[in-house]
Parts: sequence; C-alpha cells; structure tokens
Amino acid sequence: MKEMGRDNDGGGGYSGKRNKSWREIDAARGKSRSHSRHDDPAQQRIERSASYEKYKAAADALFTGGELPEGLAKTFDPEGKRKAQKQAMQKLLEAEDRKSWAQGVVEYLEKYPELPDDPYFLDSLLDHPRERIVDKALGKLEGMEEAGKLVKAKVPKSLDQRLKGIELTSLDPDMQERAKTLREKLRV
Repeated sequence: MKEMGRDNDGGGGYSGKRNKSWREIDAARGKSRSHSRHDDPAQQRIERSASYEKYKAAADALFTGGELPEGLAKTFDPEGKRKAQKQAMQKLLEAEDRKSWAQGVVEYLEKYPELPDDPYFLDSLLDHPRERIVDKALGKLEGMEEAGKLVKAKVPKSLDQRLKGIELTSLDPDMQERAKTLREKLRV
C-alpha cells in the first residue's frame, strides 16, 4: 500500500529511489563534515617542511617567552632586554642554596620590577621570606587568573600547597584571604 506516493520499502520521494543522507552528499562533493586539514596531503606536506617548523618555533617563542630567532629579536627585542631577563630567571633557578636564591630574587626585582607571566617562576616567588615579594607574586598570579592566562593544566602542582601555606602562616589577614580565594578559583 502506498501512502502519499511513497513505497513502504524505505524508499523516498515519488520516484521510489532512496534519498541520500547529508553525509553521503558531502562525501560525493569531497566535503565531509569530519574532513579536517590533517586529511589534506598538501597541508601535511607543508607542515613537515623545515621552513614551517622554523616558523612555528619562532611563533611559539614569541608567545611563550622562549628564545626569539634573530629576525624577530631585532623587531620585538632590539635592546636584548627579553633575553637578559630570561637569563636572569635561569640564573635564579640554578642558585646553590636558599640564601643566595633569596638575595638573587631581590636583585632580579630591582633590575626587572615587572614580573613575567610565568606561573612556575611566580610560584617559586611565593616561597620567598620577604612578604612584599610574596605579595607582588600573588598579585601577578591573581591578575593572570582574572585575565584567563592561568590555565589549570599549566600551573605548577606546588602552587596549591604554596597558596595553602600563605593562607595558614601569613601574618597579613588580607594576604591570607587573597591566597585562599585564588586557591579556590584554581580548584574549580
């Protein structure tokens, strides 16, 4: 029995032919919904090229604070401040003992008063004996969190414990509350 011109055998339309799904139509055109640039051989060839690798490394360095290539360094850091600051941070990581590290941090902040957007470096500063340095690092971390730059996957595992330490041991009730608030925001 036919209803409204359709066969009961699953065919569609008045002709009795089966209708194609959107997936089949897209596949016939070569535009599958699941098609991505990774399926494109020309794109894969470009991504494997040496020049693309150099370009990608340069772009990553620009946004992550890494070593800039010569051409970009002349444009973005003509005076070499970025490179010098990166070397000063590295020197702090290589400090032999806590006393030399604490003194190195003070000297670093005298030379570079603006803290970098590096959660690992800022995390280490939360362990400094001077409260004004801890306060400055905490403020920078709060600013990064508000701006969405403090991604949970990219924060050091020790940050939660350092914030908890500030919350429990700081003599400043305002700093205790700020550490608690930031810690709760990062847990969510």
